[in-house]
Amino acid sequence: MDPHTAVESYYHAWQHRAGEMSEVPLADSFSFIGPVASFTDSASYRAMARQAGAAVRDFRVRHQFTDGDLVCSIIDWEMDPLPGTLTAAELLRVHDGRIVSGELIYDAEDLRRVMAGPPAVTGLLERSHALVGHLLGQIGEQDWAAASPCEKWTVRQTANHLAGGLLLLARVAERDQVDPAEFDAQRQADTDHLGADPAAAFAAVTDRSMAAFTAPGALEREYAFMGDTVPGAALASISLIESLVHGWDIATGAHLPYRADDDAVQAVWELATTSPIVTEHRSGRFADPLPVLPTAPLAVRLLAHLGRHTQP
Repeated sequence: MDPHTAVESYYHAWQHRAGEMSEVPLADSFSFIGPVASFTDSASYRAMARQAGAAVRDFRVRHQFTDGDLVCSIIDWEMDPLPGTLTAAELLRVHDGRIVSGELIYDAEDLRRVMAGPPAVTGLLERSHALVGHLLGQIGEQDWAAASPCEKWTVRQTANHLAGGLLLLARVAERDQVDPAEFDAQRQADTDHLGADPAAAFAAVTDRSMAAFTAPGALEREYAFMGDTVPGAALASISLIESLVHGWDIATGAHLPYRADDDAVQAVWELATTSPIVTEHRSGRFADPLPVLPTAPLAVRLLAHLGRHTQP
């Protein structure tokens, strides 16, 4: 069997047999190198192909070049749950009519992200807390009294409100008895949670926040909150919204750059637009949504949804 014929059966399996490779002449010692997975025998590769093939929506060989026993193909394919088309170069080496090795070359970042699943809320929360903590350490003395985007609050009041809110949510997760009156936004803004060293004080609050939500079972347990019963994951999600959005408020008031984590922005967008605990308790906590172009970056659309003006 010439190299082209052997390779033709390989791609026929991807195109028409959902990755079922039983009729493809793979050598027993077939080795494969790819950006997501690698294999050193044909049995393992065939098992992977059957699994991956079930998710393939379309598979096309765009160009193919043969040089002796080496066949190079440029391929396009679509697979669930990824949108769009993936493009790759694949090198297959054939010896005595059997495919002995393969190498797939493409940018697999999107596929890795999907395979890894969505980041855990606690991981996003930790990253957001770290970003805001770093921000607080950069604020100059004169900027603490500057106006923030939060109506009638200074930068320091906004930071106090954030620190106080995070502390209250952590206390709920610790099953501490929290007076509902303590959740009054103005009360927290007017309470000095930051002291003489705001960055250090905030770090102590966020350490407690992370300890509360990473405790075994904390995200699954139910807690009394605002006249309702919610899982710990919801409390952690509210903490993430507070951290990310008020971090932007603080940075904007202090005229500092603020680059929120992309995964955190995506998670907060989904929470802010679909989560009942946010949408049902929106009144008095967020300003009315502002108009924004649907093509605007997600962070801009998120902030506009929560009533905040941003630069395009």
